[in-house]
Formats: sequence, structure tokens, C-alpha cells
Amino acid sequence: MEHFSARSDNTVYLTLGFNFTLMKIERIKVWDHVARFKRGSYSNARLTKTTTRSRVLEFSATGDLMGFGEVVFPFATRSKVQQKIIEEEENYLGRLVGRKVDCLMSAAKRFRAQKSGWASVAFALETAWYDFLGKEKDAPLGTLLNGRLNNSVMHYTSMSVSSSDELLSRLKREAARTKIIQLKLTNRSPNDDRAWITQILDCQPRVEVLLADANGKWSVDQACEVISTLDDPRIIWEEPCASYLENVEVEQVTGQRVMVDQCVGDIQMAKQAVTEGAVSAITVKPVYLGGLSVARDLLDRCAKKGMRVRIDGPWCGDIGAAAVLHLAAGVEPELLIASCDLREPLDYRAGLNGVVELANGQIVPPQGAGLGLNNESLDKILGLPEATYSI
Repeated sequence: MEHFSARSDNTVYLTLGFNFTLMKIERIKVWDHVARFKRGSYSNARLTKTTTRSRVLEFSATGDLMGFGEVVFPFATRSKVQQKIIEEEENYLGRLVGRKVDCLMSAAKRFRAQKSGWASVAFALETAWYDFLGKEKDAPLGTLLNGRLNNSVMHYTSMSVSSSDELLSRLKREAARTKIIQLKLTNRSPNDDRAWITQILDCQPRVEVLLADANGKWSVDQACEVISTLDDPRIIWEEPCASYLENVEVEQVTGQRVMVDQCVGDIQMAKQAVTEGAVSAITVKPVYLGGLSVARDLLDRCAKKGMRVRIDGPWCGDIGAAAVLHLAAGVEPELLIASCDLREPLDYRAGLNGVVELANGQIVPPQGAGLGLNNESLDKILGLPEATYSI
């Protein structure tokens, strides 16, 4: 089976002889996508938001092939940074028109080297490149990334609530389908955080994993104090402290499982975490890392070290959600803690069907070539584009 893999220098190569370098980008369409959270807002320990924003990209190339990408802005990205990237679209997208499709990968590499949110653009360009390649090869994106057919994926539910009563209500609604829960620890009091954790473990006996997510809000001493009072093998403590070294110390002191997340969002820090193996798990977010190829390389390192992973990213639309799920579906089940439907908390109506939920509550990416989102223009679903760049 052909396997399209990532070299250590983060460029992508084809291990068998397919070449579509003659294809040229003829047109690029852009849509602005703002979605509200279903429950009014979504909070973590540091921030509350009522909407998310992304930029949907449609590339049309020689032979009537289309490749889709999504510039997904992370939850904490400041509005000024988002606006700067949007204002630069005419410059960087306009330069891609008329060039060969492979320029998407070289452009993604350049954007990965920049700071201030440009990894999101790299992710979008790489996603479109893989979508093109999958459609040309008539192969799912996940097969190109992983070298084999996709698995179904255990789905986790993220709970961001403001009270114990709201938490209980969510637990009742999710009881039939949820075995893995991520709980955002948004209380000011550690005692209230402990009470919420206990409430889940007591009310949901079928929960197999509870990801207690502090979003880096505690000091090492505070984290150790909270964790020492809750000895349940189902708990994984997600990013109790802000820095990687602090989280390592928490796992060493408490002996409890710690998962690192945004403190290793930079690829070099992520590689360090995997190499050292000083924490129990890592969250892999292709948007933060700057693309699917970089994330795939990191997952290969995790597999060699036996480090367990969760694969997800910022809340987004169908294109970003499908891309991340294709990546997750290729991970060995014993290493993958879970992934999720990245559209789930959003009041999202685009209808591209980027995530498919199975009867058993697990999820899979859409069937079909590339992302599995067909090869038709998004005009009918998203309406008139905000901008169009063409030859």
C-alpha cells in the first residue's frame, strides 16, 4: 500500500512514484465562517467565548479537481492576530494562483516557520494539498497519511459548565453515548473543582476516562494538593500547570497520569515531551503544529515510545474536523485515548458532513476520496464567497 509520509525536515514526499506536479491552481475562493456556541458560551480556566471563527478555502485546479482547507483560529487567538492574517490573504493566496499544486506544501512549510497564528494557515494549505492528492489517487486522506484504512475512533465529550446543576443535566443527556469525558475545571475554588470531578465519577459509572482539564491554571503546589485527594484510575489530569516542566514535576510528585496539551503546542517542545517520556500522554493538535504532515511525524514518534495520545484541535467546521479525524483514525487503538467531533459544541449548519457518528457512539471520517467531502464547489452550501482569486 502506498504511504505518503513526512520526513524529519517536515517536507512531504511520495514513497511510490505518483506525480501530480503538472496540476496548477486556477482559482481560490474564500468564505468567512463564524459559529456560535450552542449553549451560549464555552469556557476554559482562562477564557470564555461566544463564537469561533475560521476561513474556508476552496482551491480549483487543472482537471476540475478541488481541494478544501480551513484556517482554524485557536480558541485563545486574539482578534488583532486573526484580522492581520485575514488582511494578508490577498497577498499570500493571490501568489498561489497559476502555480503548481505542490506549492501548497512549500508555502505551508514557510508559514510554519512564522509565529503569531500562521500555523493555522499552514494547516489549511496542507489539508487542501492532501485533499487534492486523495482525489487524484481516489484514496481517503487517512490512507495517504497512515498507509492503511481508517479505524473508528472513540469519541470524547467536552463539558464546559457553570454550575453543579448544569453539570448534572449534561451528564444525564450524555449518559447513553459517553464513555470519555473532558471536564473544563473553570471554578475559582479547588474544592469546587474536586466536587465536579467526584460528581462525574459518582453519577457516571460507565465513564472509562475522565480528562480533568485545568488549562494550566494551577501552580505545582496547588496541582499536587488537588490531585493528592482524588485517587481514581479513570482520571487523567490534563495540563494542570502552564509549563511543560511544571507538568512533569506534578506527575513525578503525585504519581498520577498527566497529559500535556498547549504547553507543548510548539513542535520542538512536543518532540521533547515524547522523547523524555516524563508525562503519561500528549495531545496532538495539527492546527497548532502547522499541518497534518508534522502531526503524523509526531505520532510516529509517539508510537515508537509507546506514549498515548489524544488528537483534536480548536473547535471548527467540517473541513478542519474531517482532516483531524482522518489523522486520528489511523492511530493504533491502544495508543489513542480519544478524538472528538470538533463541530460538536457549535451551532453549526454548513452541512458538509465532515464527521460520521456510528451507532455505538464512535466516530469516523466521511467516506470517499481525499477529505470525503466530494468535489463540488461550496457555493451551494456557503453562498457567495467573500473573495475569489483567479488566473
